[in-house]
Amino acid sequence: MARDMTQGNITKHLLVYAVPLVFGNLFQQLYHTVDSVVVGHFYGKDALAAVGTAGPIMNILIFLIVGLSMGASILMAGYFGAKDYSALKEELSTSVLAGLILTVFLSVLSFLGSGLFLRLTRTPDAIFADAAIYLRIISGGLIFTFFYNVLSAALRAIGDSRAALYVLILTTFVNIFLDIILVGVLKMGVSGAAFATIISQAVSAAALLAYIYAKAPILRLARRELRLNPSFLKKTVDFSSVSAVQQTMLYVGRLLVQSGVNSLGVDAIAAFNAVSIIDSYVLAPGDSLASSLTTFSAQNLGGKQYDRIPRGLKQMLVIAEIYTLLVGILVLAGRRPLLGLFLKPEDTEAIRYGLSYIIPMASVYFLTGITNTFQGYFRGIGRLMITLFATVVQIPIRVAVTYLLLGRFGVQAVAIGTAIGWCFMILYQLISYRRVRPAESRL
Repeated sequence: MARDMTQGNITKHLLVYAVPLVFGNLFQQLYHTVDSVVVGHFYGKDALAAVGTAGPIMNILIFLIVGLSMGASILMAGYFGAKDYSALKEELSTSVLAGLILTVFLSVLSFLGSGLFLRLTRTPDAIFADAAIYLRIISGGLIFTFFYNVLSAALRAIGDSRAALYVLILTTFVNIFLDIILVGVLKMGVSGAAFATIISQAVSAAALLAYIYAKAPILRLARRELRLNPSFLKKTVDFSSVSAVQQTMLYVGRLLVQSGVNSLGVDAIAAFNAVSIIDSYVLAPGDSLASSLTTFSAQNLGGKQYDRIPRGLKQMLVIAEIYTLLVGILVLAGRRPLLGLFLKPEDTEAIRYGLSYIIPMASVYFLTGITNTFQGYFRGIGRLMITLFATVVQIPIRVAVTYLLLGRFGVQAVAIGTAIGWCFMILYQLISYRRVRPAESRL
């Protein structure tokens, strides 16, 4: 159902829109989590480490696609707020066709280069073959990931955050069922987990397409409407390239961190995979809250309701900080049971690595409430270069500190480097906020 955020109660709009996104992101995390839990349970820590070491490489590819979808969503939200529905359709059509070309290129690149990418990240020989198989199969299914992301981005732009949630709930259970059958029953190992993921993504893309044609006529494209509009393509590239570069930089940084962790051995890799999954669940709702603010700001900018935008920012900051403080306390209290979901009791060294990371990391989750909220605000008013430079500021610091401390602190160095990077990011965002006025921004 479409939601016009240019009128009415701001807090209600932000929360009603964000809640389905929060649950949707949590279910999205289950794709990788189920793979890790099932593979780790049936095949042990080596298989868990293989899936984990392929993850950052896979995420770079996925977030190039997400970056394109994110930029297109901001533009579509602006057109929706301005009630320019023909431009909304032109943007969707251009994004679909341009993204399809990009996705095919990335799939081929990843499939052919998977071995090289794993060597560059110093993947141990013991898990190299499984990691390569997992990465190649996932690469072959990127087309389904693209269609899901671009269609859900279009629905978010018109204020519909529920459809993607319902689809994710469905396909998460499909993924769980397929993981158990392919990995547990048919003994296909990490390849079974990868096939379960891409089949589930195909189901999610098909389900969203069916929903749009049944329930969202504003986004329904006839065959004659599928075309690349050069003027829209230029604007889409301008927005999406910044988002894609930012997302890629973020995951290149994580890839470099993963490479450092890989040098510590299989126990450290397995532990880092486990704690990274815990982090993803904790941070996903914060990303959803930021996405809510992005759509809210873009719609109000398009509708010229400039005074509502900073009010939305302030209210979202309060909401995000309450969430991150509470979840940090919960993770600290339940750190051992959480690690027990991924690691067996006899994996004592891996558990030690995991605990050394969780304690400092959970203590600084509250910083993400600030960073994510400002990212959502700047994206929504079209100031994507600020979000890019914020990432440019924090990633090199995060990586440098991690490598400097890795030999002494092990996996804990990643948490320390991340916290310091976030602090510098917040400082840059606060300086930028004082210089930006929503009324002077444009989509």
